[in-house]
Amino acid sequence: MENLEQLLKMVEKNFTEKDKREKFEYEYKNNVFEVLTMTRKEKMDFVFSFHDDKKNAAAFYEWMKPCIYKSFQLKELAIKAKEEGYIKTYYEIVDFLFDPEDMTKVMKFIVKINNMSNFSNEVNDFQKKQ
Repeated sequence: MENLEQLLKMVEKNFTEKDKREKFEYEYKNNVFEVLTMTRKEKMDFVFSFHDDKKNAAAFYEWMKPCIYKSFQLKELAIKAKEEGYIKTYYEIVDFLFDPEDMTKVMKFIVKINNMSNFSNEVNDFQKKQ
């Protein structure tokens, strides 16, 4: 292998940054959210959990909901909302926090900050079905 050193540097970079997260801000209805990117493992798990059965908008949204929940750090809000009886499951916080017509923007944002351009086509397909 001629490019062994170059490949080894790629492996080293990926290894040292495997737990790296970046923070981004997302403004929604006069609220600013600190949104975290996924770690390398989380991104791998997310990408490989995609199946062809997610061809309709509802299935695609349900697939992305845990990622939105975690990235937007909604656990504390979900616990409080569940205690108050507004939601039954923690992931439902996503349903009641964001308006349905804004969900494609939220999903596109998640895809963008995680550099998952391969999935941008899926998000675009979802938006067209709205």
